[in-house]
Amino acid sequence: MIERYQYPEIQTIWNDQNKFDTWKIVEQKYLETLEEKEISPTGVSKVIEKIEILKDEVYEREKITNHDLASFVDILQAKVGENSNWIHYGLTSSDVVDTANSLLIKESLNITINLLNQLLEEIKIKAKQEMNTQIVGRTHGVFAETTFLGNIFGNWYQEIKRNKIRLENCLLTISVGKLSGPVGNHTVVDENIEKLTLNKLGLEPEIFASQIVARDRYAEVVSSIALLASSFERIATNIRGYQRSEVSELSEPFKKGQKGSSAMPHKKNPIASERITGLARVIRGYSLSSMENIVLWHERDISNSSVERIILPDAFNLICFITKDLSEIFQGLHVNYQAIEKNLGIASDKLNSQKILSALVKNGIDRDDAYRSIQDLTFENSSTEEMVKTLSEKYKVDISLISDFIENESSATNDKDSFNSKFL
Repeated sequence: MIERYQYPEIQTIWNDQNKFDTWKIVEQKYLETLEEKEISPTGVSKVIEKIEILKDEVYEREKITNHDLASFVDILQAKVGENSNWIHYGLTSSDVVDTANSLLIKESLNITINLLNQLLEEIKIKAKQEMNTQIVGRTHGVFAETTFLGNIFGNWYQEIKRNKIRLENCLLTISVGKLSGPVGNHTVVDENIEKLTLNKLGLEPEIFASQIVARDRYAEVVSSIALLASSFERIATNIRGYQRSEVSELSEPFKKGQKGSSAMPHKKNPIASERITGLARVIRGYSLSSMENIVLWHERDISNSSVERIILPDAFNLICFITKDLSEIFQGLHVNYQAIEKNLGIASDKLNSQKILSALVKNGIDRDDAYRSIQDLTFENSSTEEMVKTLSEKYKVDISLISDFIENESSATNDKDSFNSKFL
């Protein structure tokens, strides 16, 4: 991931040094189990625990072996010395790599979920603040009816919450390792040794493993991240819409000293929302790559490997980066109440069309005939008062029955207890 979009905690997990350190943990825990079962001499696991293998050492050895895990094992054996032949006993590369990957993915998921909890809290605060702030509701970008800003934020909250649940489910899906040897047939390592070792790492064995941990597990993780990014993009796109000059109802925070344009001093651009939109597109591309990685030859090939070296760290870097972006937007989100009132005023005559239709239907008027009459009047830009007067005369309905219906519907508010319960 380029430095501009790195998320520090994720970058710490997915750098090569940490990857090799995690490989060492897998090898060490495996030797520890072999020693406990009196299969190998004691003491090797303790030696491994104290050894440090630097990434540059692996890079240098890989120039000869052209295999990073084999290079790592060579260096580990050289540093352990006595009884080092028990290192990697009965294992194949994927046993270590895939088991370590599961640990790295789990750690990354936990960071992502914690960030989502913070974001959800920010949205909940804003939703409760704006619980009864009336705003023009729009469908197809066109005035529809009045709604509440708190309801809009609440809708976003619930969507992100569903995404969080998906990621929590991914923690279960990816909590799987594999120490069953070449093609997964337990030729040397029996199932008990595998299970005992994996349990030390907080993982369960891959049942009926091939030579790898199944890649549909990875695809579920990356696709769930892509779904979350798409939900973020929906929110960001709408914030961008609200920040348009002719709407101006909501806008991103604008820091002191910030510039919206190198040429036009008046500009305040929704750059964070636009950045979320752009990076979500990248993440969705990784989802497709992760699904293509499911398709491997027989027990395994490594067509997936080069892809995963890119998409796993990048997907987690980007999703955490834009989660933080969106949290900061909500922390400083500006609500322009004057613009909201102005737009409600501009839209007011059209916002009442369904209320007038409902009032007429309630008073026995044919629905389609009433619909056509109201449609004609709204297309002529008639005011609410003009529409009510014209329709009451046309259909011989008491004008107060229509006016009272509109007034009662317009004065509706959210019940505080009911509203708050939706965030539990």
